[in-house]
Amino acid sequence: MTCPKINNQTTLDLTGHQPMFDSFFPYSQKTLGYEAHPAVNFISDKENAVNPLGKTGFYDPSSKEITIYTDGRHIKDVLRSIAHELVHHAQNERGEFDQELDTSPGYALEDGHLWNMEQEAYKDGNSCFRRWEDTYKQQLQESKKMKSNKIQEMVRKELKKILSEAAPRGGEEWPMTYSDKHGNKIPKPSTPRPPRKRKRLPVSTAVE
Repeated sequence: MTCPKINNQTTLDLTGHQPMFDSFFPYSQKTLGYEAHPAVNFISDKENAVNPLGKTGFYDPSSKEITIYTDGRHIKDVLRSIAHELVHHAQNERGEFDQELDTSPGYALEDGHLWNMEQEAYKDGNSCFRRWEDTYKQQLQESKKMKSNKIQEMVRKELKKILSEAAPRGGEEWPMTYSDKHGNKIPKPSTPRPPRKRKRLPVSTAVE
């Protein structure tokens, strides 16, 4: 499976973002080294959204689910949060959550093991997201360039075909206009005039 099914419980329209998800999750899986994609939930919480220190997302190691709060957030920021939680998912597959852990508020100040896990999530999550972003943008540029070159080549071939079919044969002359395959009138191609020869003036040989 290239991309996990996203359980979208919000009004966020994901239709136009699917190509990014299809690229982002396989890249993250390969980069972070986890085996199976986690479940992903998008939820809305208006009270959390107005809290300046509200939650952006969390990972549940028992159900292997990522939950992301999406209210008022840019899709790029949402993806960055997913990358952070994917590191926790990779940690879970490595057995980092096997011991009993207290994740109540302030846990990063009290538990050295959890703090190290958070540092890894911030470092590797942001790094993974940034490298994916640059790679994805480069792929988009290359795709646009290939499409542009393909269109130009098709236009050249079509014009060459039209001119070949309309070219006079034998002693015929070019018609004033001719039609392409769509019935559009195309003017007669202009033929460049040969350069005009200059007359040489006689040189006087009179001697005074």
